[in-house]
Amino acid sequence: MINTIEDEISERFDVDDIRKIRDFNASRHVNMSATEIVDEIRNNTDEIISLYGLKRPVSGVRTRGV
Repeated sequence: MINTIEDEISERFDVDDIRKIRDFNASRHVNMSATEIVDEIRNNTDEIISLYGLKRPVSGVRTRGV
């Protein structure tokens, strides 16, 4: 996901860039179930966490039934 849209994002990261990301995600998620969307977001989050050497919080608590 990250590499697909990063060419369209400007260096200053303004409101138009946020709209591009939202439109991109909306077009990809239109035919996905809620579970598929959540799974994809988790996988992308894991990718970002490992890319930047971050650690996932220890708490296994999930909010809003996710």
